[in-house]
Amino acid sequence: MTEEQKALKACTDYARLTREIASLKSALGDHLGKCAGVRTPELGDSTHLSVAYTPEVIESDSHYEDAHNVFMTDVEIRKYLAVCPHCLAAHEAIQARKAARRSLGAAKRQIGLIGRKAIAQA
Repeated sequence: MTEEQKALKACTDYARLTREIASLKSALGDHLGKCAGVRTPELGDSTHLSVAYTPEVIESDSHYEDAHNVFMTDVEIRKYLAVCPHCLAAHEAIQARKAARRSLGAAKRQIGLIGRKAIAQA
C-alpha cells in the first residue's frame, strides 16, 4: 500500500467512524426514550439501563476496610436487561460506540503519524 493510499484510508476511516459514532449516539437516545422505566428506592424513576450500570455499594464489616462498589458483569447486565428490549438495544449501542471510539482513536493516531512523516520529509 502506498503512502498516498494509507493517507486516504486513514481519512476515510476517520470520516466513517465519526459518522458511525454520531449514529450510535442518536440510536442510544431513541432506544432509551422507548423504555417504560423502573422505580427504585436508590434512583427513583429511572431506566433499566441506569439501574444495571449503577454499582452496588458493599459496606465492609471491618473498620479497617472502606466500602467498595461492585458493578454487574456484561453477562449479568444482559440478563437483567432481558426484561426491556429497548435498554438492551441501548446497551448494545453503547458497546458498539465504545469499539468505534477505539477505532477512531487508531485512525487519529494514523493521521498524526502520516502528518509527522510528511513534515519530516519536507
